[in-house]
Amino acid sequence: MERVPIKSQNLSKIAIRGSTYNLLSSAILKFGGLAFTIIVARMLLPELFGVYALALSIVTIALTFTDLGMGATATRYISDALGRERQKKARSYTRYFLKIKSFLILIAVILLIMISKYLSYTVYKNPLIYYPLLFSCLLILSEAFREFFSLFFVVEKNLKPITILDLILQISKISFSVLALLIFINDFKVIGLFIAFFLSSLMTLLISLLILFKKNKFLFFGKTQKINKRKIKSYWKYMALATLSLAFFGSIDTLMLGGFVSSEYLGYYRASLSLILAVTSILSVSGILLPIFTQIHKKRFIRGFHKTIRLLLIIAIPSTVGIVFLARYLIFLVYGTDYLPATSSVYFLSLLVFTTPLIALYSMILESKEKPKIVSNAVIISLVTNVILNYIAIKTLISDPILVIGGVGAATALSRVILLGILVYYSRKDLGFQVGGLGLRKPILSTLALGGFLFVFNLIFDINIFTGILEVVLGSGIYFGALILMKGIGKEDWKLLKGLIKNKD
Repeated sequence: MERVPIKSQNLSKIAIRGSTYNLLSSAILKFGGLAFTIIVARMLLPELFGVYALALSIVTIALTFTDLGMGATATRYISDALGRERQKKARSYTRYFLKIKSFLILIAVILLIMISKYLSYTVYKNPLIYYPLLFSCLLILSEAFREFFSLFFVVEKNLKPITILDLILQISKISFSVLALLIFINDFKVIGLFIAFFLSSLMTLLISLLILFKKNKFLFFGKTQKINKRKIKSYWKYMALATLSLAFFGSIDTLMLGGFVSSEYLGYYRASLSLILAVTSILSVSGILLPIFTQIHKKRFIRGFHKTIRLLLIIAIPSTVGIVFLARYLIFLVYGTDYLPATSSVYFLSLLVFTTPLIALYSMILESKEKPKIVSNAVIISLVTNVILNYIAIKTLISDPILVIGGVGAATALSRVILLGILVYYSRKDLGFQVGGLGLRKPILSTLALGGFLFVFNLIFDINIFTGILEVVLGSGIYFGALILMKGIGKEDWKLLKGLIKNKD
């Protein structure tokens, strides 16, 4: 079938296509991930949850090394070849990327085995993470290959298997983890978790391979042809740098805290960060818009960007304010009284609700216009800044661990603001973006009304589940009620919001 030029396509139809499976997959991953975190945090309690968080941060870095942006690069080139009906070329790309993936996995596993003991006993002086790191090598093997093969469903635009596989992964991960926590005792519980992760990942990987080899065998078997590896490497090197930097950027606070505070306080910090990240994931729209923004230009591009950023801000601004006032309620409701000390870091980390979706949006725009170098450089600058700010906060506040996790939360939030500032600057400088006239005066006034209500409510009522839920419901009603009364949100905003919800990745 001949491809229809993007100018002749209806972007609304592109966005709505496959909405059911996208919505289901998004809900499964986000709610499944949040449910898993809550269950594990409650069953492990702060000290062991801190051990788990530290080990997981190290494993996340290792997993990132097995990809280094290769997944996004492979998707780009294989999709292009299939779109041009060049199956032999697509197969050649697949073989090439599979070889690279296998090599990276081997290096990552060997390296982690070699440094696990040093990290556990010398760097962190925490022997409890040694065996979890060793057992995590099995997870790295299965999960890295699972992530690689899952991209072929995206390439083929066959989203139904992804939804089913995500459901299987989340159910098996939660089930195996709960079983492991019940079977293993004391310090062995964290080891049991990584064994559970491996089993759920392996099961999903095997099912993925069965589906792929049945329906898309041509991508893996048959003759190949010569491909332009230099062009691939030129694009990949910036994606690799950005991906690895982002992985450290997302874990550096946990990795640094692990060397200065006890596991209990690390557990508090990680619990608060997980809660904030769960909220920010709801506002993420970059996965939906990337394939569209890659193919549109000039006025159409800028108009689409302005509509998207306006809608994000209408939701992100009140969400950030709401979390500041509801921090104690949220921690109590989600994790229980054992984690209430985590509130100190939530106050500062709440700023991530505002910055994270904007960072994702600007990064996506720059990458869609083939400027990944700007993103990677911005991330590196912000990463270095984050390390410096974290170190200053830790050394200055080391006498009180609660202040330390609050200070690191503030440092993390500030580094994200710096990253956003750099991306905004270069988007304006290189792409001519001028963010103005978004009509945010009324949303800000509505947010002030929301903040006033939350402040008064917290003075009158004590913390409990009922009052917390009531406060959220009433606060949401006040914000959107004020926004509607002031005509701060129009038909186009509602239409865009509806389309984005239907097509969440």
